[in-house]
Amino acid sequence: MTFIPSGPPMAPPRGMRDVLPDATEALAALTSRLMGTFARFGYRRVTTPAFEYAEVLERGMSNVDRAEQLRFFEPGTGELTLLRPDMTPQIARIVATRLGHLPPPFRLAYHGTVLRRRKGRARLARQSTQAGIELIGMDGDRADLEVIGLAARGLEAAGLERFVIELSQVRLGQQALEAVPEPLRVRAADALARKDTAQLEAILSEGRTAKRTRQRLMRLTELYGDRSILGVARRKLRDEASRTALDELARVTEALEDSGLGDRLAFDLGELRGHGYYTGVSFNLLADGPGEPLGGGGRYDDLLGRYGRPSPATGFALDVGHLQWALELAGNAPKAERAPRWAVVTGDPLAGTLRSAGVEVSEVEGPLKRALDFARAWGYDGAVAKGRFERVDGVARKGDELDEATLAFVRGE
Repeated sequence: MTFIPSGPPMAPPRGMRDVLPDATEALAALTSRLMGTFARFGYRRVTTPAFEYAEVLERGMSNVDRAEQLRFFEPGTGELTLLRPDMTPQIARIVATRLGHLPPPFRLAYHGTVLRRRKGRARLARQSTQAGIELIGMDGDRADLEVIGLAARGLEAAGLERFVIELSQVRLGQQALEAVPEPLRVRAADALARKDTAQLEAILSEGRTAKRTRQRLMRLTELYGDRSILGVARRKLRDEASRTALDELARVTEALEDSGLGDRLAFDLGELRGHGYYTGVSFNLLADGPGEPLGGGGRYDDLLGRYGRPSPATGFALDVGHLQWALELAGNAPKAERAPRWAVVTGDPLAGTLRSAGVEVSEVEGPLKRALDFARAWGYDGAVAKGRFERVDGVARKGDELDEATLAFVRGE
């Protein structure tokens, strides 16, 4: 008879997920590879709280961002708190309040789980693992080049060969989007990014948006493609603010081309989705697989000022799960590098000897056949009982002591 428990369903809440051992180890190996790449460029890792007081994190968020927050009242104090939906505002707070005694620039890296309410989106996942960097205190194109270049290096270090860096410039449409009634902005930004002109027109009409704003946003639906789109944008957007923004994007583009990334570049000047704190050149990282960007980032020069320390800043974050998906589709799935893993019959003194030699050991009630069945089921290399070492492929060796030859056998050498 199967036991069926009463009460809530025996599964995580909608949008949450379990990650089982093999997937967890692969995810950890991929994250370690990314963090190692960031460290080689001087980015020091910090760890941020899983939740913070809402009034603190909301300083770094727009009203659009707040629609995705998961909130709760802290039992001990009754204070309204929220689970972190993004780590960049937390990094800004840390720099402004904890690292003020250090000279800029601040090169900080992080990874961890973020949680968002994905209402109205095609993908319902609420939790994701992020890995990213923030470069704070360095102004200008040189900082943009460093961050975008490191994003590309991170993907390459992870083993992804085919990807696109899609550049945007939020200043070209940000002001127009802010003229759309707030309840409609997320829908308008999504329609703009999808180039769904009919839907965008309907949303703007619903909001009784001014004609000049409608024209501006409708023009942006056409401004995507290769580098030639920058020239098209200059002809269509002739105001001084647009010229300045396009000049900035052109300089960053030229620097990326000089660095060897020109063949990876694409442009979407109508991409205004994402965090409300971007102030200039931004970008998405695209590859086959997830149906959403692998990650992205950009310049956010106003964010630090909200925490009391005005400073130029730029950075990016990768969704490690999306990157893992893209790597699997490309046939280059990340694999965890692990020590030999053996099952040892309970009570066998070789268990401690193997652990001392760096072997991962699980003790299993004997006999050897049961330990071998356990090893096969859990993906172990083999089993040991009474001086008999047997790999799951059936190859065996006798050895009462762990000499060099037997240890080489255990390691599969």
